[in-house]
Amino acid sequence: MKKQIIKGFVLADSLVALTIVTLGIGMLLAGQQQLSIQQRHHQARLIAARLAKEATDQLIATRGEKTVSIQRGPYRALANSRGVVVQNGHKTVVSLQQ
Repeated sequence: MKKQIIKGFVLADSLVALTIVTLGIGMLLAGQQQLSIQQRHHQARLIAARLAKEATDQLIATRGEKTVSIQRGPYRALANSRGVVVQNGHKTVVSLQQ
């Protein structure tokens, strides 16, 4: 009789351990996905900031006489004497006003 109780306990213990490991792997994958999303977001902001810097440098070189427009892939920067705006399609990524 004791052997059946021990076998049942080992089975239940194994199921609990398997459940804990599965939850741990699931949480790890969810964290990895969030990290990947944040990395893409920060990469887009970095590209936009560099493009804004390049546009303002060109604006300074032209002494602010005209609007400067730079396009790199899906990003477009517009700089004038009032500020600079960087857009990805129709979405504004960076906007700096004077």
